[in-house]
Amino acid sequence: MVSVGFLIHLTMIVAQVSAGMILVATHRPQPGQCQIRRSAFGSGGRRHRLNHHKNGRSALLLHAVGDSTTTTTTTTTDLQTELNALGLGLCHGILHASGVRRISDIKSLTKLQIADMGADNFDRRNLLTLIDKLRTTTVTTKSSETSQPSPNLCTSVQGAFGQQTLSKPWEGEEERTKQDFAIQVICGENNIFRGRLFTPHQCLQMNRMAEYHAYRQIGTIGTGWTDELYTLTAQHMHCKDIPGFIDMLDPIFSQLTEELYTLFPGRIIKDSIIFESDGEPHLVKYHGKKAKGTVMHTDNSNPEFVYITLNVLLSDEEDFTGGGTYIKNIDRTIHLKQGEMLIHLGDLEHAGMEIHSGVRRLLVSFFACEWDKTKGN
Repeated sequence: MVSVGFLIHLTMIVAQVSAGMILVATHRPQPGQCQIRRSAFGSGGRRHRLNHHKNGRSALLLHAVGDSTTTTTTTTTDLQTELNALGLGLCHGILHASGVRRISDIKSLTKLQIADMGADNFDRRNLLTLIDKLRTTTVTTKSSETSQPSPNLCTSVQGAFGQQTLSKPWEGEEERTKQDFAIQVICGENNIFRGRLFTPHQCLQMNRMAEYHAYRQIGTIGTGWTDELYTLTAQHMHCKDIPGFIDMLDPIFSQLTEELYTLFPGRIIKDSIIFESDGEPHLVKYHGKKAKGTVMHTDNSNPEFVYITLNVLLSDEEDFTGGGTYIKNIDRTIHLKQGEMLIHLGDLEHAGMEIHSGVRRLLVSFFACEWDKTKGN
């Protein structure tokens, strides 16, 4: 007799697969769900503003603007497809964030790691059954798999920020360890910068925290990975919804705020930089067919304030192909390394380039500030 739990799980998997076959090609705001909460700086409006061109091309996902790169078709079955076939499609996020890149990697997971990921009873039984089968198969075909490297699996959600010694400015400590953001100027004329915000270990821990939280929210509308909060990305999540996430990031973001003033010397009024809304920062995930990139757009449109956009790559560069941020003014796609950040003003036209395969994870934040108009642009 088929259990109710199994039927619910099967229904979610079918819905997930179906959604994955829909190309997110246009902006589809949800009524009453795309408005910014009133913050210290104005009411805002929609978080992104589309740029409509006469030829209508702004409604399409960008493939390779200003780049000769073309999309290639791969014959390799991706991890999501294989997990769907095994009835484990909903486990893709927690498995991928834990280091699983192919089905054979799963056999290296321990029972404790599966528990750490938060797998429910249904998925835990399926995973343990699959592990037994994979280990049995490995014994009989050991010679053919000797060339495959051992997976680097980890399910820890603490430790990467454990040695963080930065303190908040308002805590009043006499000395603070300054983090070197290694800021570089990409284009001074257009105020485009890059630097390093996190270490790779910190990025991996954040990915695990996000995916483990999202997995626990499956079935709860508007939580976990959702398309209901922002207007252009199909998979996003507020950092504040993940237990312990904001407290963990506070020291780094406090110092980053100070750094922003130095990037625009004399132009930002002192103590005016704040998060654009209480939903910042947030996470974005581009994954296969479901969410590949974004159209050309600007961030925020309230002319009374200046907005600064921060994008941080949380994925390893080898976890996806394609991607990057295309910036129209310089006709260039910026590719970051894991933990690196891209900083630019919100009114700069840009687009998230399509990924061709894999998973691309970002931490994004919109800052609002008051501009000293006497200093010009």
